[in-house]
Amino acid sequence: MTEGLTLASKWDAADDIVRLLWMATSRHLPEWVRYPLIAAGVTLAVHEGLRWLRTRFGEPPGADLSVQESDSRVR
Repeated sequence: MTEGLTLASKWDAADDIVRLLWMATSRHLPEWVRYPLIAAGVTLAVHEGLRWLRTRFGEPPGADLSVQESDSRVR
């Protein structure tokens, strides 16, 4: 079934993404398409960057971030 299926290489996909970004930032697309596309790209980049930072330097994903109270009393 997959004999006729051709998958793009990661370089082809990267080339398509660069072309899409070039079109989005240049004047080839109408404004009503260009600005939401730029906003979505920036949002995705920030989200992925924060996720990478959290996994690299912070708590592991799924860790309980709630504050735990201790039974000791402060005098």
